[in-house]
Amino acid sequence: MINSAWKRIAGIHVQSDGDIALVWLAHDKTDDCITLYDACVFRREVLAVIAEGINARGRWIPVAWNKADKDTANKLLERGCKMLRDPNDDTDTMAEAISRDIWERMRTHRFKVDRRLKNWLEEKEGFSRDKQKIPRDTFPLMSATRHAISQLKFAKRQAPPRSKVKPKRRISIV
Repeated sequence: MINSAWKRIAGIHVQSDGDIALVWLAHDKTDDCITLYDACVFRREVLAVIAEGINARGRWIPVAWNKADKDTANKLLERGCKMLRDPNDDTDTMAEAISRDIWERMRTHRFKVDRRLKNWLEEKEGFSRDKQKIPRDTFPLMSATRHAISQLKFAKRQAPPRSKVKPKRRISIV
């Protein structure tokens, strides 16, 4: 169960073949624990459908993206998705640092994954380095997760619903 006080962020990764992977994370700052609560891969889908999928999970949730995906990010922004203003810098060095952070969090039980996310868990099981580097296109859900965690400082809480009670008018008596 995700506490409404936890901040949320999503991450997106666009593969060279056009598939788009997305993950949604919740961050409990009290325990510095991250919960990955949703993940999906859109295979050759139109951006209108992808935008609807992103917005359906919370139009207020910011989406972290890689600078190589600027065109896609701009098109999703036009469709009402809350894309972060600045992209993630997914260099080899940054990918290595974020991957080590995720691994440390997993080992210390501060990174949790919903058991129902079979596609993410299967991808994680097959995840391996390529020539001592973090692969950045062959494991799209891992890349989307890295993008989200690298921009965790921009995660947001859902704003409380506005009261539907109309304010009373002030009248002055003369």
